[in-house]
Amino acid sequence: MPDNTKPFGYDLKKIRENKGYTQEIVAQNAMSRSTYTRFETEAITTTVTKYLKILNNLDMTHKEFSYIRNGYHLDEKEAILYHFNSVATNSDNTLLQQLKKRAEVYLLENNDHVIKDIVEICQALLTLSQTHDLKLAYTHAEKVWERLSKLDKWYLTELRLLNNILFLFPPETSLFISKRALIDLDHYRHFEEATKLKMAFSMNLVYLLMEDGDFTQSLFYADPLIEESKKETKYIMLAVLYVRKGIILEKLESEKDAQFFIQKGFTILEAIEEWNIKKELEQELNYYLHPDKKNKLPR
Repeated sequence: MPDNTKPFGYDLKKIRENKGYTQEIVAQNAMSRSTYTRFETEAITTTVTKYLKILNNLDMTHKEFSYIRNGYHLDEKEAILYHFNSVATNSDNTLLQQLKKRAEVYLLENNDHVIKDIVEICQALLTLSQTHDLKLAYTHAEKVWERLSKLDKWYLTELRLLNNILFLFPPETSLFISKRALIDLDHYRHFEEATKLKMAFSMNLVYLLMEDGDFTQSLFYADPLIEESKKETKYIMLAVLYVRKGIILEKLESEKDAQFFIQKGFTILEAIEEWNIKKELEQELNYYLHPDKKNKLPR
């Protein structure tokens, strides 16, 4: 079990000594060495600003410090968030049920908006898996959107929530969310996690614009995403984008280039033996080449 009884300053002192840093180094730009000594021995407390400067001098984030202070364990909310971030939208029901139950237990003693949202998202995904009823699943996703739509700005936590249920929303809502998400994510260009989210929202935007018949705008988002997929070695995403770029170019009456990209996409999928995705893309290709078909493609 994590030992939460140790004084706050005890952990700071131990980390500082393990790093071989002096009190002067850790205290610089935050407080005097003598004041820091008293802080380390729990004789005084300090402001959040000074605390963050001290952690910066220790080359450490608050998240890491909290993790160490908690005996190298996540606290329960962080553990739920970690579990949620690792559960893909196509995860099996057992994992989703475990996460939902853990979140519900947490809510028995805590009032937390994000954990409540996670419960609704889990229920939405479970409902879709069990009933294949998109409208019924959306009733749970809608509760999350009701809260998040009122916020002036979305941060990484809110964007992670939305990314997991984006496909449940009506196309016009999903399109709005994706465009707004990319604006908010632009502020996080130096965060690795934000890069993954940006790619996911961009991919969705390419699809939605294709469905909306706006192939010029779809190509506008597809081209930089292709380069990003190469950079991040996301080969499945790259293959899908090549095929979709081919479809877009054909719709824009550039048939010669269209076939080149379609073939590149299928070649990659064959090389990595992603036969199911290849089959889905062949259906997508057929769908766009025959616009008279009434059934929409699954996203």
